[in-house]
Amino acid sequence: MGFTRREFLKSALISVAAFAGSWAGYLSLSEVNKTRYEGNKMANTTEMVTTTQSSQTNTTNTTVTETTTQTNSTTTQTPQNLEQILFGNNDIQFIPLEVTNVKTDSNNAYLTVYNYLTQKQLTMKLPIQYVSNGNINIGNLLSGVNNYNQNNGLNYKVYFVLGRANVDQAVQQNDQWILPDSAIYYNIVISDKGPQDVYNALQNLLNGNATVVMPTSNQGPYSNSLYGWSNAIDESIIIEYQNGQQVNSVGNYINLADYILGTPNNSNPTNGGILHVDTIASIQESGVYQNQYPVYGVNKYLGTYIVLIQGQGTPLFLNL
Repeated sequence: MGFTRREFLKSALISVAAFAGSWAGYLSLSEVNKTRYEGNKMANTTEMVTTTQSSQTNTTNTTVTETTTQTNSTTTQTPQNLEQILFGNNDIQFIPLEVTNVKTDSNNAYLTVYNYLTQKQLTMKLPIQYVSNGNINIGNLLSGVNNYNQNNGLNYKVYFVLGRANVDQAVQQNDQWILPDSAIYYNIVISDKGPQDVYNALQNLLNGNATVVMPTSNQGPYSNSLYGWSNAIDESIIIEYQNGQQVNSVGNYINLADYILGTPNNSNPTNGGILHVDTIASIQESGVYQNQYPVYGVNKYLGTYIVLIQGQGTPLFLNL
């Protein structure tokens, strides 16, 4: 038997109402879990869906209530002291830090230094008198070196050679490390060598495998020799270098020292005063010239260095 049009419409409305009722019941019992982001944080969100239905209009109203649970995570970083930053896991007892910038006031010097081990810069603060002698301070050294390099196409550097002892007492304030004044050991040297070469030369000096002789610009009586001075024997000597290149290098260091001091053509600026020109080498006595000057031959040349003689403070290397 077929449906009349009226009976068909009635049957269809009953089916739609039944479907809507069953779907509403499903939604009223469902709980939707999802993940959303707040800024750069992830939050767990639970949406409780509640459904109400009107029997008169057959329309469905849905109310969504959100409850948010957020977890804040905190990263704890172990504080580092200056010793850890400078030396890390190395067991070295000192480090040559290249000075790249200097600022001074009436009381303090602020050194920007480059740590070749970590390839990072940091700023150190210490009393101005610790990096000064007379009218020369480390700022004068750096500006003199930079000007000399520019005028002559050279590459000298100023190094703040800092000992490891007591560096862990340094305090950081305003991104500056304040060094413990009377407790640190250091030297200020100028060299055209890299920091590793400076370290090797000073390490040999520390171990007793090298010594310091102080050359002058006066030519000695032998090929590639210069007159000089030895603190070890406290008298004038003759230094025989291995080749002319080493002699020329020594001459350039003496010229740079004179340039910084403003004393051009000074034949012997190195046996006293504010700046020393020191050759670090293993040497061996090979005779006496004119029964007067001991002659020392250079066996292993570890470089020549300009050293600021400290007015105050404690030298790391007393024999420079």
